[in-house]
Formats: sequence, C-alpha cells, structure tokens
Amino acid sequence: MTKYDQKFAATLEPVIGTYTLTPQESSQSSSLEDRARLRITGRDLARQQNIERIVGLAAVESPDSLNDSPATRDWLNQFFDYAQDVADVNTQQVWARLLAIYVANPDTVFKRTLIALHQMDVWEVKAFIEYCSFAFVLDSGWRFVFEEAITRREMWGYVQGQDYTQHFINIGLISPELINMRPKATRGMKISYFAKEYDLVLPDETGAKVEGSEISFGYRKFTATGQQLAKAVNARIYYGYARNLIRTLEAQRNVQFKLRETEEEAFLRQLIPSLVPAI
Repeated sequence: MTKYDQKFAATLEPVIGTYTLTPQESSQSSSLEDRARLRITGRDLARQQNIERIVGLAAVESPDSLNDSPATRDWLNQFFDYAQDVADVNTQQVWARLLAIYVANPDTVFKRTLIALHQMDVWEVKAFIEYCSFAFVLDSGWRFVFEEAITRREMWGYVQGQDYTQHFINIGLISPELINMRPKATRGMKISYFAKEYDLVLPDETGAKVEGSEISFGYRKFTATGQQLAKAVNARIYYGYARNLIRTLEAQRNVQFKLRETEEEAFLRQLIPSLVPAI
C-alpha cells in the first residue's frame, strides 16, 4: 500500500467507515448494507455530539439584551442542519454565540448569515475572528475598519503579514464601498474600540478654520452579515494597535480622538481630590 493509499483510507474512514479496494474484499469483510448502516450510525452520532457541544456552549452565554419575540422553528431547523457537521472548536463557538444571540433577540440573526457561516472554511472563520480585533464601532453600534496604510501595517504586525480585507469584501462580510470620514463634518462623533470610547474632535473647537481640517480618512463598514457574525466572535483586544492608529491619524489629519472616561474613572477622579486635605 502506497503512502497515498494509507492517507486516503485514513482520511475517509471517519466518514464512510473502513475503506476496501475491491468488491472481493468487500464481500469478505461485511455486506454493503452493514457498511451503510455503520456509516450512517457513525455520522449521526458525530452530528449529535456536535449539536450537543454547540447547545452546551450557547446555554452558558449571557446576551446583552433579551426580548419576548419567539424563535421560529424553520430558523432553528436550518441552524441545526448547518451546525450539525461543525466539528472545529473555534467554529462551534461562533455557532453557539449565534444561537444564543438569536434566542435572546430572534430578529437580529438572519438566515443568510447562517448560510454565509456554513459556507466558510475553518481558516476563514479563524481569519475573521482575528480580523474583528481590528474593528472599531460607530455610535450606531456598527463595526468598521479604517482604510489607512497604518491599519494595514498594524494588521501585518499582529497577524503575521495577513490582511484579509479584500477577501472578506469578496465573500460579502465587508462593504466594498470606501466611506470618507471628514473630521470637520463629524465633529463630536463617538467611536469605540472594545471598552475604550473616543470623541472625534478638531483641535480648534471654536469652529475657526484649522489647516488640514478638510482632509478625510477612509473606512469600510461591515455588511449586515459581517456585522452579525462579528457579534458572535470572541475577538482579541490589541490596545497597542488602536493607540498607534489613533496617534498616526492625529498627527497626519489634524484631528483628535479624545478618550472618554468610564463612569468608574470619573467617580474616582471626583473622589480622590476630596480625600486629599486642603493645604
């Protein structure tokens, strides 16, 4: 048996059972009906294990919001038709979070989002999870990535030279439309990177003309499908990336990203001076 024969048999055995090369070998080992029964039983057991793992992961999720809208049976049927063959752990987690989000808010996960995830290879799911680490969020809650040279340099540094922007545009997760964010027109707009929130302001808040204030910078929004999938992934936080990108934009575009205080930080700032005795 060649190395290819060995690999071929080892690859197919988990799916169709023991592979035999000739009808004679087949008749000596077991009947066609027996092998079919074993294959179907093995497949169904694997599918049940996948479903139960995904349901178990979804059961311990805590969605941000909850409404009274009921889940629909056809959505759930389609979900499990697709999810039952997902064995990769990272991809199972995405399916589980989608299920949790849908149960909590049935109007927020579309069937076409299930189709898109079903069609993604494991490497694409992993790459999309990494890609979401570079996304900012608009006031509306919509995710976007800055279309700037500094963004690509930072991506290359964190994910070993991979930039999947064009790929995710091609498969419908990122909008092909490049939007220009004009600092003067968007004065006061808030964006966030995970827990950190920033106000977009011009250096001169009096409204006087500031050199370079009309310069814009580009960004691309996630599509509806990309947005829903992004809510279901557990992306890593790269605060160094956000800091470097913001510093570069501030230096090049005469715009400032003013970091907002959290409620806890504001409370501590007010509390600490009161604890210091007046001199």
